[in-house]
This record gives sequence, C-alpha cells and structure tokens, in this order.
Amino acid sequence: MTARRLNELRRAHPADATMQNLLTVLGSKLELAARLPVFEYEAASEGHDDCASAFEALGAAERAHVTELLKVLRVHLDRALARTSAAS
Repeated sequence: MTARRLNELRRAHPADATMQNLLTVLGSKLELAARLPVFEYEAASEGHDDCASAFEALGAAERAHVTELLKVLRVHLDRALARTSAAS
C-alpha cells in the first residue's frame, strides 16, 4: 500500500528530481525500518545479543530518519502546491 502511494506521488510530479530523490530514499528507509526488527529478533533468538542490540539501535535511527524525511517531504509538497496554485 505504501509503495502504491509513493508511486502515485512520483507520477504526480515527474519533473521534480528532488521529489523523486526524497521518495526513493523514503521507500528505502521504510523497507529497512520494517526489516530491522526481524533481524533483531533472529539475532536474539540465536543468542547474538550484541547484534540484536545493534539492530535495535539501527531500527530506532531509521525510524527517526523516516520521521525527518516525512517532514521534509511535507514541506516540499506544500511548496510545490503553492507554486502550482500561484501559476494558475
């Protein structure tokens, strides 16, 4: 569902390279943030507590990155909308 929405945004602003880059990074960060808890669980299950802790810390960092990217994306979209409205 998220991928579909990201693709819709890409199609809505095809000439905006910055938008494309933000969406590409966001998609990658979302995928990694979703996978890291699984990696953490597997490491812990195998008794690799240090690795599990590293995966947990990486997951927290990725979630923070996603939050920051969403803020930047919102500002970028608002500015693009304002430019579009002003041009009309």
